[in-house]
Amino acid sequence: MTIFEGKAVPTDEKLRGGYYTPAPIAEFVANWVGLAGKLLLEPSCGDGSILESLSRLSDDVQGVELFPDEAAMAVARTGADVVIGDFFEWFDDEKRGVFDGVAGNPPYIRFGHWAEPTRSDALDFMRSVGMKPNKLTNAWVPFVVASVVACRDGGRVGLVIPAELMQVGYAAELRQYLIDNCTDVNVVTFKRLVFPGILQEVVLLLAVKGAGPARIQVVEVDDAASLSGLEIGAANVRAPLHEKEKWTKYFLDAEQIKAVRALRADERLSPMEEFASVDVGVVTGRNAFFVMTVDEAQEYRVSNLTIPLVARSAQLSGIVYTDEDHRVATGRKALLDARGVPLAKHIGLRDYVSMGEEQGVHTGYKCRIRKEWWVVPSIWEADAFMLRQIHTHPRVIANETTATSTDTVHRMRMVNGVSAARLATVSFNSITFAMSEVVGRSYGGGILELEPSEAEELRVPDPSLVTDELVKTVDDLVRAKRIEDALDAVDQAVLIDGLGFTKEEVLSARTAWATLRDRRNGRAKSRAA
Repeated sequence: MTIFEGKAVPTDEKLRGGYYTPAPIAEFVANWVGLAGKLLLEPSCGDGSILESLSRLSDDVQGVELFPDEAAMAVARTGADVVIGDFFEWFDDEKRGVFDGVAGNPPYIRFGHWAEPTRSDALDFMRSVGMKPNKLTNAWVPFVVASVVACRDGGRVGLVIPAELMQVGYAAELRQYLIDNCTDVNVVTFKRLVFPGILQEVVLLLAVKGAGPARIQVVEVDDAASLSGLEIGAANVRAPLHEKEKWTKYFLDAEQIKAVRALRADERLSPMEEFASVDVGVVTGRNAFFVMTVDEAQEYRVSNLTIPLVARSAQLSGIVYTDEDHRVATGRKALLDARGVPLAKHIGLRDYVSMGEEQGVHTGYKCRIRKEWWVVPSIWEADAFMLRQIHTHPRVIANETTATSTDTVHRMRMVNGVSAARLATVSFNSITFAMSEVVGRSYGGGILELEPSEAEELRVPDPSLVTDELVKTVDDLVRAKRIEDALDAVDQAVLIDGLGFTKEEVLSARTAWATLRDRRNGRAKSRAA
């Protein structure tokens, strides 16, 4: 019998959202914040690790902690004054703009696990300062905003927060808020995980309150031990006012950032969405049931109800996917497509559905909400595919087969007769590669991920600049894994000869791409070490 495991039940620690701060981080953050003055605040002090470091610097330290047991430990450890209760209930108008510094490690709690009335109080606070939280907002976000609001002008904020600050969509408004309300924003990132036994990747946010737009810098160190000798100098890159964009670009130097900004605004390039729409692949609800080999389809007597499927990005070796590619693909799969087929008229399908019900496939959420649980919706033949998870470079692959794909790769529909093969070719250039690192997101495992909306945002040249000969040349080079040669070919023919970019501009884009690519791949190696 097949056993389908459910999601693990969240631990009490995860529901509380608290992970104790390692001593080197607590000391570093507290010392940096303490330079601003003596009136200091820790808004979610937990057992008092950061509060203890603050108390060594000042006798005028205020802690706040929601959980009484944690608050008792903090008081015993530090002797500081600790308010027991909801921070956002305690944080009234009289406490705004009065503290010299705020330091802390706010709770990391997803919206669905965030208890009431604490959640409503926090979200109401965000609305009071003009922000618009949504159902993706994590508990740490309002704590960051409140920490800035609590400081006087020139005051310092030092927080240990998820690396999601740098790139996730739900933190976009927060990034804008920090730029608009701080003079300096420093972010310290780590090559290695710093919370023992926990996979959460964190950064240190070190900000100075004041009128923006802020100057920003990102500093990367090996691990928490490396903080002992770290000095935070003045940031030298000023962010555009009201910028919501990801902060990944701030890993580049000032000149590279300037070049990336110029290329993103260059009118010789257009958003991908002008030439194609990007959508997720087929979401089956249970791949083990709906995705099968050709032999399995014959065994279950449903061969005539299957369609070719790209189930793994490894099947896509070039920039064009052909019938021959599918025929020789290792472990090629097919997708069950039972649309419009009555169970009573197809014995094989009826028996296979019964087998699925015996193993509880129909009880899964995606299947349960369908009128006929065995009929997968949104099956359509893609004009092209696009890699969703990227090791080295983004890639569009023209589809010359009748295949669709699972959500391991994205599906694309061309706009107004655009050639998929030419779009696949024209997007294989140094500028688009660099843009992918800026608009995509990486969670520390070395993989860059592009969601459909992010993919549609990528800047690309007009596909009409590509010849059929260039399509074949690039396809052959990519299949031979000669990526740099393929880039050279498109950069020269399209960017330089076709659009008039200088060799220096193209080189700058390629260097930015390589810098960000190598950084995230290097972090993956550090994780494994």
